[in-house]
Amino acid sequence: MSEVLRTVRLVLHPVSMRDHGALLTHWTGPLVRRHLFDDRVVTPVQVSEIIEASERDFATEGYGLWALRPVPSPPGGGAAAPGGPLAGVAGLSHREGPLGHGVDVEILYSLEPDHWGRGLAAEASRAVLDYAFEVVGVHRITAEIDMANPASSEIALQLGMRRWQDGPTGPDGAAYYAAERSRWIGSRRIADVVP
Repeated sequence: MSEVLRTVRLVLHPVSMRDHGALLTHWTGPLVRRHLFDDRVVTPVQVSEIIEASERDFATEGYGLWALRPVPSPPGGGAAAPGGPLAGVAGLSHREGPLGHGVDVEILYSLEPDHWGRGLAAEASRAVLDYAFEVVGVHRITAEIDMANPASSEIALQLGMRRWQDGPTGPDGAAYYAAERSRWIGSRRIADVVP
């Protein structure tokens, strides 16, 4: 099973330690961390731990985090290399579900601000959902959306996720969305998984 995914505009490679510097820069950017890490600055050690957890998840669960890079356009149409500039991250993680409802597989994504508003988060997330449902066989994927981030709510809706439940009220309240495998497969969305 290949974990490298390709969309029309992106190549998604599982994150690795060679991505550490780019991920640290990306995740410590104030516009990215605002919603992804509740505005906390992640440390180099935490980035290493996130990468290690993703590598373990790929080995045990079949999914993890992917580094997003633009598809290169070299003369002659060569294959995309994993060393291009980081556009963002998308992937899946298992975590305690909302309000103590067991463990969920959650989709996560972030983009460099200069890539916002171009549909890349939805494009990458669609490839991740295709892979999770079609290849790995995950049954349900959730998204925890910060209520102060309406763009992420719009992405969840574009992906066909449905509003599932609201989180605790207050300034950091969240909305939860979910996509079900049976509904997703019925929609016939197909990912281009690179061999």
